[in-house]
Amino acid sequence: MEATEVKEYLAQQRKMVELPSGFVFEIRKMPPLVYAKMTDLIGVRPNDPPEVIEEKVQKGQRAMMELVVPRCVVKPKIVLEDPKEDELTIDDLEMGDFLALLEEISEFSGISKESIEERESFRDE
Repeated sequence: MEATEVKEYLAQQRKMVELPSGFVFEIRKMPPLVYAKMTDLIGVRPNDPPEVIEEKVQKGQRAMMELVVPRCVVKPKIVLEDPKEDELTIDDLEMGDFLALLEEISEFSGISKESIEERESFRDE
């Protein structure tokens, strides 16, 4: 057995997505430390039922936006302020594109509501 090359490993964590506007962005799976910080920010606990998680996510949406999108969008780079020529700010994004990015990142990272419910269904059996 041979160790996986770093490039291969990173490539599996990235994905190209086309947004409603037609623009294509490269996203990455949410890093574990970003996920941990996000759950701390919004107060989600491992045993929270999906409906409680959904409520907490709604309340902590701004904090999530500012944390997750800049860390999980690879190209074009998204920053919180003072963009360089080849960067965007969150305010530059159309709402439909922004919501699609959040959804794509959540699904790709396995933390969307549907992914959580699917994992929970295996525990019930």
